[in-house]
Amino acid sequence: MPPKVANQNKRSGRMAKKGGQAVLQEEINNDDDWTKIIEKPGMYVVDVYTEWCGPCIPMTAYLKKIKLELGSENLHYAIAKSDNITKLKRFRQKSESYWMFFYDGMLVNMIIGTNAPRLMKLIVEELEQYVKFKNGEVQREFISLDTVTNEEQKKLIESENYQKQKTRKEKKIRDFRMMKAREHSLKQFSVNIQIQTCIVFFPHTVKYIMVEKPVEDDSEELVKPPEPIMVEKRVCEVANLCASKYEELIVIEDNEVELTEDTLNELFFMEKEFLESFPQELVNQLLSKKVYSVMLSMPIIKHDTAAQEVVTEEENISEPIDLMGVIEQKLSTIIYGDGTPLSPSPNSLADVHKTVNESGQKIPSLYTPRNPLSKASALTILFDTFCKDNGYIAPQPPLPQYLVIFDINKSNIVLPIIEDLEEKVVHYGFFRCADPEKPKLLCKDSELLATYGTDKVGRQIGVVCTHG
Repeated sequence: MPPKVANQNKRSGRMAKKGGQAVLQEEINNDDDWTKIIEKPGMYVVDVYTEWCGPCIPMTAYLKKIKLELGSENLHYAIAKSDNITKLKRFRQKSESYWMFFYDGMLVNMIIGTNAPRLMKLIVEELEQYVKFKNGEVQREFISLDTVTNEEQKKLIESENYQKQKTRKEKKIRDFRMMKAREHSLKQFSVNIQIQTCIVFFPHTVKYIMVEKPVEDDSEELVKPPEPIMVEKRVCEVANLCASKYEELIVIEDNEVELTEDTLNELFFMEKEFLESFPQELVNQLLSKKVYSVMLSMPIIKHDTAAQEVVTEEENISEPIDLMGVIEQKLSTIIYGDGTPLSPSPNSLADVHKTVNESGQKIPSLYTPRNPLSKASALTILFDTFCKDNGYIAPQPPLPQYLVIFDINKSNIVLPIIEDLEEKVVHYGFFRCADPEKPKLLCKDSELLATYGTDKVGRQIGVVCTHG
């Protein structure tokens, strides 16, 4: 073989020899390899990859095809493992292929991804430009390896947007699972608080004044009266006016609470539309000032057992009285009339005590939950100690879930592990592809899988396990 042809074959991908076999792409594994490639003439298309991800194997057939079609001795391919190449440090930990185009060792272009038609088109275009460049017909602007290209910037923005979307999606799923867990806890707790409820007075209804502290009755008489001590006193005229309307109910305790965004949402757990109707001015008040709340109870009726006739033991057994929702309905009628928090009846307490801001928006002044679940949720926010003393157990955040994908050929190893971890593995199945965004379920039973035959379903099928 003539020396010229031998040198050409050594450099040109498919003609190069390694271990007695022709290879398409030269390997660049370290700084020395990189320096040697950069010093070679011709147009090199380099697939930059990381060890954990590997080079883009599916693209090999396209590269071979275009190489044979063009038949140019100027076109060469290489794969560069960035893990041990100093110049490619910023490409480590990347999950996509970065395709670099070099003219005689100088970077002129770069694209990202595995879009075969785009890559093939660019190889043809750049090879034509390279020939013109060598003939002095065109000038090319070279790119420093330290420069972040427009392609990379675009990819970075796409990646950030994807991560944000993914984070929002994950949060939505977590919030939904947490809502279901909280709903379950509240249903159990609501049985314990059938005769209690609460009413909340918003910050603009409360003011604080300084008053003289009363002298204690058991204090010793002094020759000279002590200097008066001034203390802060809370005044809520709306609460005082409302109290006269629900005299039949017993005030258990009152409290002031600072709300956060989370507790504000939980306060209106089953009546979010009411919260969403609030002007931003009111929301800001609720998050910056304390809310005043009063817990009420229906009176406990004590039976006169002495006056009861003697009955048999069997007759004496009676079902507990179901008062679920009674006090909520009673107080709701007092506060809203026949209306709702969003639309209280005319002249009801909620209607009468609305205020109007400078923009002409009507601002509600008070709230009472209208069903056992929303009542239970409000009480856990406003009267934490009472709820804990009466059996409320706060739900724990749901355990994180993990998606693990295995090649179908590993199923004989994975299935016994799944059986050992039966309590932790929530779901598993056999899928036609390994893309978790677009799953195509084949079956959930290994015996059914055997009837299909792995040779028929293809290599893309995987075993997907969700761990809680």
